[in-house]
Amino acid sequence: MAGMREIQQGRFEELDGATVFGLARLRQDVFVVEQDCAYPDLDDNDFAPETVHFWIGEGTSPVACLRLLRDGPGWRIGRVCCVPAERGRGLSGTMLTAALDQVGPEAEVVLDSQVQASGFYRRYGFVEDGPEFIEDDIWHVPMRRIGK
Repeated sequence: MAGMREIQQGRFEELDGATVFGLARLRQDVFVVEQDCAYPDLDDNDFAPETVHFWIGEGTSPVACLRLLRDGPGWRIGRVCCVPAERGRGLSGTMLTAALDQVGPEAEVVLDSQVQASGFYRRYGFVEDGPEFIEDDIWHVPMRRIGK
């Protein structure tokens, strides 16, 4: 079993039911319950062939996760979240680094950051790439990392 701080990853078809449930529950707890946004978090992108789920946690109980998926010729990062008790410990940055390493420095990567988190993504080479917008009553800003 992977340790608490080890990154685990897999495509949907590689994940067992308990892991899928744990990832879905974490995302639901953060995005739907904590942020009070009733929206369909689970979507077809979760099981697209090139989508990779990253998470940190014990067994099938993730405390942080993100999703990397194909977006045209580049990649999109989304669903980055962490349980409140683990925030500020570098878990999201660790997973983000792993996802960026997986696609390589040449790859173009986009994401939609909640405005208050945009500084976090800037530390990883992302820049604002359009006007702020409201999604599910939360201000977001599109961001892009241009490949080297």
